[in-house]
Amino acid sequence: MARYLITTWDGAGNLVPTLGIARALVDRGHDVRILGHETITRRCADVGARFVTLTQSEGWDAMDTPDDFEAEVKLMIEELCFSSAIARDLAQELDREPADVVIVDCLLFTAIDVALASGTPTATLFHTAYSIFRGGPLVEMFTPGIAIANAARAELGLPAIESLAEIHDACARALVAVPEEFEPDVADAANVVRVGPVLDAPALSREIDEVDVGDGAKPLVLVALSTSEQGQADLLQRCVDAVARMPVRAIVTTGAAIDPATVRAGVDTQVVRYAPHADILPSASLVITHAGLGTTMAALGRGVPLLCTPMGRDQFFNAEQVRTLGAGLMLMPDASSEVIAQTAAQILGERSFASSAEQLAVSISEYGGAAKAVAVLEALGQDR
Repeated sequence: MARYLITTWDGAGNLVPTLGIARALVDRGHDVRILGHETITRRCADVGARFVTLTQSEGWDAMDTPDDFEAEVKLMIEELCFSSAIARDLAQELDREPADVVIVDCLLFTAIDVALASGTPTATLFHTAYSIFRGGPLVEMFTPGIAIANAARAELGLPAIESLAEIHDACARALVAVPEEFEPDVADAANVVRVGPVLDAPALSREIDEVDVGDGAKPLVLVALSTSEQGQADLLQRCVDAVARMPVRAIVTTGAAIDPATVRAGVDTQVVRYAPHADILPSASLVITHAGLGTTMAALGRGVPLLCTPMGRDQFFNAEQVRTLGAGLMLMPDASSEVIAQTAAQILGERSFASSAEQLAVSISEYGGAAKAVAVLEALGQDR
């Protein structure tokens, strides 16, 4: 038995691979601690790990992030990615109880540095596309964090960096929960292990609604926008209005950010707050989504094409990859319900979209997901 300490945060989608890997480690008989926001334990299913609450938990709410993009970036830089509080909590937890391996979310740069400085074998977990951290808008967005990171690194006795990628590259392993096929043009660093999507993750809610997938007489469409608040209420309603125009059944999951009672739905549409997508996707013919990576990978991992309506963050990248791979189409988030319905009908009507998604599902199945991640982490623990 090895001791694993996972440092994460409540960002909704990032918890899919994190909790899935944590549960797989527990199932293997390991001692697993999760250091994270208290809202994770309040909302998500128990995975059998010991939970340690971040001191930053008070006042943090992933369901209530700023609508303004610049304000959201500022919050991410100051309160998350380069948080001295999260870094301090990790250092104190390692002092209180050492670990054989530390796993840190890829966005928690100062926490990764604490783990590296401790001398404990460290893995970082990418719950979003690896390539967006190697160049492009996200790298530019986080540039102010380099100075913050270097100030913290100096106190830890670590050398200064010129790019944030150097922090990821210094980890013993970088676990990427994204298949290579989804980002073929990136050169992986030597420490990267592509474990692929974690498709058997535990529920992200303790309250699960019952859904009726129907008898297959009509195509089933899953409508699922962001779990967290991104100002998606109007877009969600237009998506629901779109499926009402079509000869389909639909299941809509609103997540914590939207009350299902506020959504006006057609007679063949069921609106719930939360139901595991794994229970719906085997019967689904199409997913209409904001293209968060969790929903995107869940759909592709089960061979279901997507209609993507990205709103921000990494979603435009994900949506463009879906389109490039032929597994779906993309619309801007201001698309009318008529256009959404027409595009959804196109995807349902052209077999090529489902065929491409099914081919990707075959490729994804070969990565291993949580089981592959556990094998890598166990080997890392044995090397200590």
